[in-house]
Amino acid sequence: MSAYSYIFTLIVCGLTLLSGCNGSNPTTKSSAVNLKPVPVVNASEFYELVQSSEEPVLVEFSVMTGCFRCNDMRPQVQQLRDDLQGRVEIVRMDYHSNQTLAASLGATVCPSYVLFSNGQPLWTQNYPSSGGLLSSKVSQQLTDNSQSPSENRSE
Repeated sequence: MSAYSYIFTLIVCGLTLLSGCNGSNPTTKSSAVNLKPVPVVNASEFYELVQSSEEPVLVEFSVMTGCFRCNDMRPQVQQLRDDLQGRVEIVRMDYHSNQTLAASLGATVCPSYVLFSNGQPLWTQNYPSSGGLLSSKVSQQLTDNSQSPSENRSE
């Protein structure tokens, strides 16, 4: 009987591990459903937006499917877009279709984020990242206009 108890305990532990204990609550997930999706832009729309926007532009280089990191960041970026509405424009570009552009801006992995102001890249943040980190960096940039873009560029 002890062998059966051992096997039963292993099965219960295994099921517990598979079901996960990710710490997320249903409220967080359901509130993400109400967020507006981040618009996806192509290269020509990107150049036009970055050059003409009166607001800073945060560009996310990511893929739409098949990337757990991008999937993890998607609701955080949507929340950031809602939080910064009217102060920062946030758009998404396909990383694979725009790899040369992404690499020229220091984006080395998806997802990566580049903040532009007056048509110039100010900083690049590669994954790992979080909505909180991006929010902090963007908010700092909004309040700190004394640094030049070259001084603030980082990866």
